[in-house]
Amino acid sequence: MNRFRPYYRFLLDIKWYFIGAILCGIVYASTAGALPLLLKKILPALFPSENHPIQPLVFAMPEWLGIGSITIPPSWILPLAISMLPLNFAIRGISHFYNTYLINYCGIRVLEHIRLLVFKKIQKLHLGFFHKNKSGDLMSRLTNDTNDVKNVIVDVSNDFIRQPFTLIAMVISLIWMAFDNPEIWKLLIALASVPLCILPIRFIGKRIRKRSRETLNQAGNLLNRLNESLNAPKEIRSYNLEQEEINEFQKEVKQYFGLQMKVVKYGKMLAPTIEFVGACAISFAVFKASQAKISLNDIAAVVTALYLAYDPIKALGTIHNKIQQGTSALDRIEEVLHAPVDILDPENPLPFESANGNIDFEHVSFHYDPEEAILQNINLQVKAGEVIALVGPSGAGKSTIANLIPRFYDVTDGSIKIDSKDVRNIRQHELRAQIASVSQEPILFNDTIFNNIRMGKLDATDDEIHEAARKAFAYDFIMQTEDGFQTIVGEKGTRLSGGQKQRIAIARAFLKNAPILILDEATSALDSESEAKIQSALETLVHGKTTFIIAHRFSTIKIADRIVVLERGKMIAQGTHEKVYSECLLYKALYDQQNAD
Repeated sequence: MNRFRPYYRFLLDIKWYFIGAILCGIVYASTAGALPLLLKKILPALFPSENHPIQPLVFAMPEWLGIGSITIPPSWILPLAISMLPLNFAIRGISHFYNTYLINYCGIRVLEHIRLLVFKKIQKLHLGFFHKNKSGDLMSRLTNDTNDVKNVIVDVSNDFIRQPFTLIAMVISLIWMAFDNPEIWKLLIALASVPLCILPIRFIGKRIRKRSRETLNQAGNLLNRLNESLNAPKEIRSYNLEQEEINEFQKEVKQYFGLQMKVVKYGKMLAPTIEFVGACAISFAVFKASQAKISLNDIAAVVTALYLAYDPIKALGTIHNKIQQGTSALDRIEEVLHAPVDILDPENPLPFESANGNIDFEHVSFHYDPEEAILQNINLQVKAGEVIALVGPSGAGKSTIANLIPRFYDVTDGSIKIDSKDVRNIRQHELRAQIASVSQEPILFNDTIFNNIRMGKLDATDDEIHEAARKAFAYDFIMQTEDGFQTIVGEKGTRLSGGQKQRIAIARAFLKNAPILILDEATSALDSESEAKIQSALETLVHGKTTFIIAHRFSTIKIADRIVVLERGKMIAQGTHEKVYSECLLYKALYDQQNAD
């Protein structure tokens, strides 16, 4: 349980609800001790034999209490018997309801905190983390794994108090009966078998932890397979992959099912094992009772108490299994929570409320793997308002340069400076507020067109949003949709065409009106007619802004002031189109090939 201690802080805000749940659990557990007492004292008094009429009930008290005994007259026995059982179960029912209700309330609140904690951490992690981890697996950790951790913090903590109190109530009943009849002390030897139950609990717990980890990993694989299939319906149908997807999903489901059943096998093995140990102990107690010639009423009460005493032991075994499952889940969650945040804000950040847009790359190198450099010793000075086109074959490092400017990654060597300030000395929020970008595959959220454009400037007025849409040549098609600006675009904008999504993204950039602009294949999804309109819009958009244009289509970069050619992470040429065309064979080949096509 020490592993879960840091997360108990989430109970502080709801401590009174949790304390109330625990108190109700204690009341529920304590009332279990009344049943053996009912069997031993009350019921026999209601059914006397002919030779033994109803006698007063005498409850012997331990000598150390100094109160002798408690006597109940015959006239009270019937009302006591009639009221005791319903009253006992009424108290148990009410306390059990509030224990369950309050503990579920606490559980949902704790689950909310844990999921928010993981989600916040995910928002701080750099892009490389998402390249290494599958989205489906991260979703599984955020949903399934956090639920298992919640079960330990709330449900297990509740049972850790409630079940021992049930056991204590049974032991107190047995001790009480032993004071009343000293021969019963011999029967309590059956409780010596309780330590034996620890062995199967530990044995099974180790296997459950291992199988739980495998099951959670497979749950992530299954969710990832589902996520990939749901995100590619057109491709699956285009290549007739429906049956192939069904087969792959079925394979993942079968593997998940097999691992789940292993967890169930070990989990359900524990209760009958403990019951067998308890049955042996109770049988021994019955044998000793027969030798001591203890009455049938006493034996029935003692056997009932012993049987009920093993019930919380079984529950504690189940609790141990839940802890093992929760530990496996916590291991996976903490892989996210303890993942290093490579991009940190500086301790003493430089002020950066607005940027002019002068950008200097000074001996910039970057690599993911030390043996494979993505960028090598890039030196580039860009003046405010200058439009730079980054050209080169795939893998040359064009997009990497675009990712380094807003600090999605940090340079391995060298520095990038904006207005003579190293970007690593600027708060990320302030830095990215000065940069707008339009990517090759713009992401739209499952919200209205209005809100997707408004992301560029959250406090924008309706007029500003409408004007941004006009500049991006998106206004007309927006107004032709069923609900205009209030049209829901669907998950990832699936209700819009590729060109329409691109224009929404460009409208977002118009609205942000940042001094630095990054266009990564911004017109790649447009048809010829739309591209002509967007080219005109981009000329307006880039005016006065430091702009980086990444493009394979040379029609996109005709508005550039300077062309920078990259090859294998190195800058091999820069200048105007005419200069680079005459001096750089790579650029000439790329340009001629595209014009020939």
